[in-house]
Formats: sequence, C-alpha cells, structure tokens
Amino acid sequence: MTVKPYRFEVTEARSFKHPYFPTIQKHTFLVRASLLPKGLPNKANTRDGNVGKNKSVYKDVRESLRGNEALAGSFDLLNMGITIIAEQIEPIDKKTFDVFIDDEFGIANGIHTASLIWECQEDNSIAEGQHVEVKIITGIEGSNEHMLRVDIARGQNASMAVKPQSIYELDGAFASIKANIVECGWADRVAYKESDPGDIDVRELIAAMELMNVVDYPNNSGRHPISAYEKWSSPLSKFGEDFKENRASSHKRVYHKLEPLLPDILFLYDVVRRDFLRIYKEVVSDKGALLKIVEKVSEKKEPFDFPFAGLDPHRARLTKGAAYPIVGAFRNYVRINSHTGVAEWVGGFSHVRKAWEEVGPILVKETREAIAEIGNSPNVLGKNRNHWSNMFKTVKLHLMEERLATMEGESI
Repeated sequence: MTVKPYRFEVTEARSFKHPYFPTIQKHTFLVRASLLPKGLPNKANTRDGNVGKNKSVYKDVRESLRGNEALAGSFDLLNMGITIIAEQIEPIDKKTFDVFIDDEFGIANGIHTASLIWECQEDNSIAEGQHVEVKIITGIEGSNEHMLRVDIARGQNASMAVKPQSIYELDGAFASIKANIVECGWADRVAYKESDPGDIDVRELIAAMELMNVVDYPNNSGRHPISAYEKWSSPLSKFGEDFKENRASSHKRVYHKLEPLLPDILFLYDVVRRDFLRIYKEVVSDKGALLKIVEKVSEKKEPFDFPFAGLDPHRARLTKGAAYPIVGAFRNYVRINSHTGVAEWVGGFSHVRKAWEEVGPILVKETREAIAEIGNSPNVLGKNRNHWSNMFKTVKLHLMEERLATMEGESI
C-alpha cells in the first residue's frame, strides 16, 4: 500500500458528508480536461483502460472530447465522469487540492474516460472549454473498510448496458449488410457488436444508408435525414424495427432497398472527406487546415486512412458533421427502380463521382459561407437544417442543368 498525493486544479468544487456512514465524504470536482492529473491509480476499476477503446462507445467519447461529435464545452454534460476512491483531500487554495490516493484503489469508474483524456492531452486535441466531472469518495474506514471499497468498485462498473447493435447482430439483422460488402477490402474491419475488434462501427454503415434514404425522405419532400448525423441511435433503431417488421418479407424492408448502394455511398464519403481541403485551397484559401470542421492528427499518431475509397492516408480530413450534409445532398441521384424495387444511381455511380468533381467546388464554397454565418463547429453545421437544405438544392440544381444540357444536345 502506497499513498501518494495528486494535485487537482479545479473550476468548481463541492463536498458533503454521507448521511449514513459518518466518516465518509463525497466530493465533486469540475476539472478542465486538459488539466486532469496523469497516472491516477486505477486498480479499483474492474475494466482495463487499455482494453476496449476501439468499441464504438469509446470512439464516441473521444470524438465528443475533441468537439467533433458535440458542442465544445459540453463534455461534462454528456459524460458520466470519473469516480475515485481516495484517502483524504487537502485544500491548497479554493481551486487547488491535493488528493491522496492508495495505489491499490484510485479510479473506481471512468478509467476509459480518463485514458481517452490523457491520450488527447498528448496530441493536444481536446476542444476548447471541455471539463470532466470527478467524484471522489474519502473516509472509508472501519472493520468493513475493504468490503465497502470492493462493493463500491463493483457497483460503479455494473451499469453498462448491452448496446442495441449487439442484440441486432445476435438476431441476424446485419446478414444482408454483410452480403453486400463481402467483396469490399474493408469488410472485416466492421464491428457489428460491442466486443468486435473492428474499427468501423456498423452504425456508420447504417447512417450512410440513411443519407440516401429516398423512401423515408423523398427528394421532393423538403425533408432531410439529419438524424443520420444528429443521433446515430435513431437510424439504428429504424433499421432494427424495419428488420423485425419485415423479417419474413425482406424485399419490403426499406434498408433492403438501400443496401446495394452502401459500398458506393461510403466511397463517396471518403472522397468528400479527403478532397475537401484540396478543393478549399483551390477555390477559397490555403488556410483550410485551420478550420474546426477539419480534424487533424499529430505527427505522433498514424494518419487518417480512407478505407472505403482506398485513398492515400492523410493527416487531415473533413469532420463527419461537415461531410454528412454534402454527401447527403447526392440523394438527388438516387431513385428506386420500379421493376426491381431496389435503389440505384441516376446514370450510374461513375456519373455521381463526376458530378462531385463538377459541383464540389460550389459545395465547398457554400460550406465556407455557412460556417461564417453559423459558426466554425462541425456539430452545429451537421445539425443545421438550412445548411442541409442548401447543400441539397445546390446538387439538385446541378442535376437539373445536366438534364437540360442532355435535352438540348438531343434536340440539335
């Protein structure tokens, strides 16, 4: 047993005595994520902080911390925080405390959160204003001290529910997705349930299909699949319900109609994310890498890869919040074949790729105008209905101009 002090610089601090155990005190610190002390003991945590960080839930935490999937400054409102079993707390001043922790206990819950914060401290990728809530329990003593510490550690780690996608995988709901991507080089990287080691979340595939969902979002409806970005659980839930309701008649499933397009949609997604900075440099300025809607990786980390399109790795890419409205605008090029009942691209996918090359510079400029008006945040951009509508109208106009040019060519 070794007890060491760890210095916490806090924004806010609150403490109160436990109503039943007279020696126990509970303390709550609001700590800037960038200042969370490193190397906190974590033997009280039943999870290994280095295992499971490829799970989708932890990827979501990382992106939230970086401000890519949620508003900067909101991390402590979205995350359960960190719970620590400590020996005592000594105040240095109103905002600084030394927390004395036994190396046999320490973090009882939140080791993954702490590990991800430390990881993002290393590459300086924590968004502005991010805080983490740290709950500290002190004063556990008496004849039942060890038993209570163990019970606290066990109880703190008993709340992670099984994710819906794990249930859907067990039920066979993803079988048709697997069939449609079996020839793709990245297929074995898809994680269909929580314990899968793959780094591509199946929810990303379902969200990609939702971007082109002309069944629920007809191109003349004025509505757009913002939920594909806004809340991944929404398309996943729709997918699951669609599967259950049409289990015996798969051809009636909405996503059955969209699944053949999946490899192409993801290909386009990669291309948009990779091309954006190059186009921005060509048509706007060479300072695109400074945009918050562009995420960057330090030299210490591996560059971003683009598995869906097989493009060369790069240290910068467009964030999902900025990419989704652009990719979703190409729903204009999707129609349901009246004979097969399956979705297809107007003119084929090579035509869609050519359309991106032609209309891409306009979409990039309009994205720049949007962030100038509503803010340089991928989360705000990804949820802004006017921005989705503007992207969609721009691609729709391009398609209409193509058709007009074709008609004029035929009449000559």
